[in-house]
Amino acid sequence: MKLKSLLRSVFKYRKTNLSLLLFFTYSIIALLYIFDHEHYKLNLPKKGEYPQLNDLLETAWTDLQIITASFHPYTSKENDKVHDYLLSRVLEITSNVSFASVSDDNENKRSILFQQQDPFNTSSDVTRVTYFESSNILVKLEGQNPDQEGLLLSAHFDSVPTSHGATDDGIGVVSLLANLKYHINHRPNRTLIFNFNNNEEFGLLGASTYFHHPWSSLTKYVINLEGTGAGGKAVLFRTSDTSTAKIYQLSVKENPFGNSIYQQGFYSGYVRSETDYKVYEENGMRGWDIAFYKPRNIYHTMKDSIQYTTKASLWHMLHTSLQLSSYVVSNSLDTLDQTPACYFDFIGLKFFVMSAKTLFYWNCVFLLVSSIMAIGLYLIARDRMTWKSYSLLLWLRFPLSLATGVVVQKFFFDGITHYNHLTFSRNYFWPVSAFFTQVLVINYIFIKCSNRFFPSSDIKDLSIIELFIMLWTVLLFTSKLLYSSDYKYTGVYPFSIFFLLITTAAILRLLGLALRTKPRKDYDRESMNHHANDSSHSRINIEEENHENHENLEQSQNQSLLSQDEHTSTQEDTLPTTLDDSPHHINDDQDIDALSPQHDERAPLLKGFGHVEEGLGSVESTSKAKYIDYVWIIQFLVIVPISSFILFNSVDAVMDALNQTVQEGTKATFDIIRFGMVGGILIALPILPFFYKVNFMTISLTVLLLLISVSKTLLEPPFTNKNPLKVRFSQSIDLSHGDAASVHVFGREGKLLKPMLQDLPSVKYSSTLINCTSVTNGMELCTYDGMQPNLLSTDEKTNISDMVKVHVLRDNRNSTERSPYEPIIAELLLEVKENRACTLSFNDKSQAKSPVREITVYQEKKFPAEPANVTKTIKSSTGINELQLHKLDFDQDAYHIAVQWFPKILTDGDLDDDNLSLKDELSVSISCYWGDYDSESVVNGTAVRKIPAFDELLNYAPPSFSFANEQKGLVIVKDVIIL
Repeated sequence: MKLKSLLRSVFKYRKTNLSLLLFFTYSIIALLYIFDHEHYKLNLPKKGEYPQLNDLLETAWTDLQIITASFHPYTSKENDKVHDYLLSRVLEITSNVSFASVSDDNENKRSILFQQQDPFNTSSDVTRVTYFESSNILVKLEGQNPDQEGLLLSAHFDSVPTSHGATDDGIGVVSLLANLKYHINHRPNRTLIFNFNNNEEFGLLGASTYFHHPWSSLTKYVINLEGTGAGGKAVLFRTSDTSTAKIYQLSVKENPFGNSIYQQGFYSGYVRSETDYKVYEENGMRGWDIAFYKPRNIYHTMKDSIQYTTKASLWHMLHTSLQLSSYVVSNSLDTLDQTPACYFDFIGLKFFVMSAKTLFYWNCVFLLVSSIMAIGLYLIARDRMTWKSYSLLLWLRFPLSLATGVVVQKFFFDGITHYNHLTFSRNYFWPVSAFFTQVLVINYIFIKCSNRFFPSSDIKDLSIIELFIMLWTVLLFTSKLLYSSDYKYTGVYPFSIFFLLITTAAILRLLGLALRTKPRKDYDRESMNHHANDSSHSRINIEEENHENHENLEQSQNQSLLSQDEHTSTQEDTLPTTLDDSPHHINDDQDIDALSPQHDERAPLLKGFGHVEEGLGSVESTSKAKYIDYVWIIQFLVIVPISSFILFNSVDAVMDALNQTVQEGTKATFDIIRFGMVGGILIALPILPFFYKVNFMTISLTVLLLLISVSKTLLEPPFTNKNPLKVRFSQSIDLSHGDAASVHVFGREGKLLKPMLQDLPSVKYSSTLINCTSVTNGMELCTYDGMQPNLLSTDEKTNISDMVKVHVLRDNRNSTERSPYEPIIAELLLEVKENRACTLSFNDKSQAKSPVREITVYQEKKFPAEPANVTKTIKSSTGINELQLHKLDFDQDAYHIAVQWFPKILTDGDLDDDNLSLKDELSVSISCYWGDYDSESVVNGTAVRKIPAFDELLNYAPPSFSFANEQKGLVIVKDVIIL
């Protein structure tokens, strides 16, 4: 009997029971979260157990140390050293292997000239033509069954000028070397090609060049390894379709990590980065983009180095790519389902995949079946008189509490934007926690206050039913998004799961009502008469007693559950029972069975309150009463654990990937704050129907967490040594305006940049004027005259104007031999010393659109040049705005090009002959880039740093700043000519 009483006490709907269950649920979610983020660090291969894998990891780590020893952008000489090291490693691994072939684009003099949309700004209407000389290293392992479609593994070995490139993309490169070594010892069935490509950072050019290689026709699938963050776990950022997602599911059994929420965020433009995968996908390949994705504030900075990454991160990417590539090259692949995929992993133990189209169909089924079941069960319950009507005020209680919480959140949203709008960059936990606890506290206060004046015992069940109705609308909207986007909204699956769980709980309650025994009218009448005389007085007394003695009641919660149940009586079987067997307006930890019938608070409310509220059910048999008494715990377990885990991890995935994009502009800032607010609401929704019931300790801790979260969100500085503000540096010299070396520092607006720059020694010593101006999207550009760069080693000081010279070899614009209707041709020799990259922009003075229709690039070996051979020509009927030039040979001191453009008379009709010549002028803006930073030049026998202005920033800026490049070079020399 005591055991039965104990069990009944444990499972009753009481404050203590609910609070403890909530505590255990959140504790388990926290432990799973920690496990998910930490356990991969413990899975390194041990030398004794897995000697081959351990050898791959140790060798890869050594390779990573070597190739990240220095900055190695395409525009630097260090880039050639990395290329040469990788080539030597490839030749070493493939030596004496009959089925292995190596192709070096540098040796084969592979170059391309092609028209390209800006890969990092798809909204740009600039028509760009790119000339690129490649130094990709390709390796082919001939498959045992070469008729099968091959697999490409790709990673880029260039870095940006301000980064060692450890995760972007050094880990990817050494993972390819490890894969190559493994597959040499385990010959693949499919042909396997490795592309160690160059110059991804400034145009995805190495990947573009791959499709000009004859081996490109052998491959259909691609695994692209990338880093758009700086460490952690390598995520399946995106994949082609459901078939490829299922291949990942089947192959990556150890530590799978992926979420289609990342995929949707990437395609929606919330992440302002791009990878080579874009090029491969646009050229018809299918595959997997696996990348590091955080933290973005040290991405492309000096902290992307071997010091700030780990063997655990390296092993995660290496092992993931090895599992995936081994499966692809060894198995027949089911590739029929080419619809977008919804996918996610469960704490790195299990990977789940579903077609987004299938999800849409299931959503339609959920919407239809849940509607039919809910309406049908409601009609049955109403017909059997087990459903009682409620006032409009009671129906509005939960929606109004939620709306009030949203209003309060809007004020907090405004407070963040006004006082500390960049706080998410430091830590997104506190602001999301503030939004989350605000909803809970406001809901608790609102329900408690309303229940004080208009008591009801059915708040939980009505809230679940109303939440079901709300989510039905949300699911309808997300299903419409899925369909209208051709199933590309792959990040909406959490709403389907949440809806299914809420629907189950709501249907469970309605089913219980529909199956109840129909109440006997004589019992109802007897019950009403029995309570009518004195229940008003007793109820009001109980309300006042609870209100005045709250602390004593909370102490009663700590009494023994067994001793409480000793007060129970056999009257339970004869008491009227509602859906919510512990009404809110009594001490929830006091056993209801101890109340006498005349004091039973489940009796109908009195006329003194102005209305009568009855439960969703009436009198029932003993067995039914016991069932209903414990149904709350089933509802809790159905709704809260799974949906809280899914929603929390979904919000965390979004914030973890995007929180530091607040540094990239006002739009991103408002998006992140809005995501945080919506995320806080979503995490709170599963427990809102129950939260009004928690005990004093739980609500006190919630209020304390709210106060801490709000204070940290509003008061903590957004940038620290660990989470710095990333700003972008460049130094430009415009020869058309003199030789001043203007430093440009670009970053977030808000009195952050100028104080830092004013404290630089050179600025203070020379009283240099710093000019900071607001630019678009909440960004700020500060400029000042800095120390001159020393780009070349010379015996005498070199004039900066000698760095870039333009020679016009031919220009027939004013030639009498050219017809006014004939295209104009100019030939230029652009002399640039020790340079690898230049850009020419064509801007006709009188036209918004460029009249350039044809570009020719000649191959030059020396300057002055012998008559050149035409290497590449490209035409465009819409006009060419920009020509980007990338060459490999630092000793080749010139670019030789020809430009053809239409005269004005061909585009705008007749013109005044007197002005015709001037109208046909073509303005050419020239920018050339140098990316070597961490080295010295020898000028007049003295070693000097190449870019002292950048050195000064690194030495004297506070550690709460980090620096990245603004353009493809740290130093840009500009000039303008008129043709």
